[in-house]
Formats: sequence, C-alpha cells, structure tokens
Amino acid sequence: MKTDKATVVLLLLVFVLTLASSALFTLKTEQLYTYLGLSSPASAAPFPPFLELVYIVGGILVFTGIILLLIRYGLTKIIVGFFAVISFLVLVQFLDVVFSPLFFEISDLFSLLPFIVAIFMMVYYFKYAGLPFRNFTNIIIFLTIASIVSFALGVVPSLILIGIIAVYDYIAVFVTKHMITLAKGLGNGVFLGGLIFAAKKALRGRIMLGGGDVVFPAVLIDALYLNYPPIAAVLSIIGAVVGLSVLLFFGKHGKAYPAMTFIGPAQIGFFGIYLLTTII
Repeated sequence: MKTDKATVVLLLLVFVLTLASSALFTLKTEQLYTYLGLSSPASAAPFPPFLELVYIVGGILVFTGIILLLIRYGLTKIIVGFFAVISFLVLVQFLDVVFSPLFFEISDLFSLLPFIVAIFMMVYYFKYAGLPFRNFTNIIIFLTIASIVSFALGVVPSLILIGIIAVYDYIAVFVTKHMITLAKGLGNGVFLGGLIFAAKKALRGRIMLGGGDVVFPAVLIDALYLNYPPIAAVLSIIGAVVGLSVLLFFGKHGKAYPAMTFIGPAQIGFFGIYLLTTII
C-alpha cells in the first residue's frame, strides 16, 4: 500500500520543527547557565570532546549488543523499563530548564515541579496516551538528549559522529540487519524509540522515524548554532530535510531504510556549502 503523502509531509514538518526547537533549547540552556553565573554546560562534560566521541560510539555499540541479547532471551520488559527510566530523567532535565527561569525567586518548593510533571507525563504516556502525545513526549526527550551531547562534543566531533552513524546505519540495516531485528523484537515497545505517523488508527501505512534519526542530526545542528552564525545551523537543517525527503519520496514503502545514511551526508554537504560561502 502506498504511503499517504499528507503523512509524509506531516513527518517532515515535525522533523523540521524538532530540529529547530532543539537548537533553541540548547541556546536557552546556555543562557540559563550564564544567568545563574555557572560555567557553560560544555565545561561540565567529564572528558575532552574527542574522547567523549569515542565513548559515545562505543556506548552505542555496547548498548545495542545488550538490547539484542535481551531480545533474544525474551526480556523486552527490561528494555522498556530501562527506556522508561532514562526518559523520565531526560524529561526532568528538560522541564528543569523550562521552569527554572519562572521560579528563581519564588520558593525552593518549585524545584520539585519538574519531577512532579515528569511523573504525570510518564504515567499518562504508558497508560492513556495515543500517538500524538507519545510523539510529543519523544520529541522532548530526543531534543534534550541532542542538546546534552552537542555540548559535550562541539562541532568537529559532531561532524565525525554524523559520518560514523551514517555508515553504521547502512551496515545495521542492509548488512548485519540487526536494526531490523531490534525493531521487530521490541514489538509494542518500539514507540519509545522513535516517531510514528499514520494515516489510519490501525497504523496501516505507518511511517516510523527512529530516535537516532532525530537525535544525531540535532546534535550537529545544536553544535553549529552555538559556534557559528545561525545560517550554518539553518543550512544543516535544510540538508537534513533534503536527505530525509529523498528517502521518504523515493524509497519503497514497507521496506526498512537507514535514514541517517541519507540525512548525514546531506547535512555535512550543506554545511560544506556554508563553509564555501565564507571563503568566496
């Protein structure tokens, strides 16, 4: 069955808004640190940027191996539980940044507000929420993770990370195919790992964009937004959208594709265009 074009356009629109929101959230986080008289979040990273890159790539490989092992032994509930805990902690981080400027001078009691709201969001997420709220919550989680990583890496390591993930995604989908195993093995828990858009309630003809396909492009965009004129981040967003659009409009429906293999090179290419404009 052919994918509904309106659903594709909606996904692209949400993708653009998520990437732009991630950059703005990253800027807001840095401004908050400045307001509080604290060092930049980048200085809080425990390791130098390139060592952080090594740990991130290594962590992805190890974490993927652990998940595959748990799926093999039917322990998917442990995976869902782990994602739930991480999601809760990330939500608290996001809400802390959002709420802090509002309650600096009111009461220390308001420091508990991010935890309370995060608890309600997670309970609603798992018990009652449909796709719209789950997608919304996932977007918050993805852009917050991207912001944290971008502070730790900076521009050059982020570019390298994008290149590595673009190659890894291709291998994971087309060669080892373990990414497909992950998606199938998680079953109903797969909603935790990405954004799902569907034209029908039964999810026939649905499109899923993995969390990494949002987080990694956002990491580069956030790093560029902090260290270059805004046009560099804008061009990187355009590159990400172009890459994803090629996949969505020309890929065969129902077949799994490595989205980062399309998004990553396009992002790097459009950032290259920015660099050329500074030379000419």
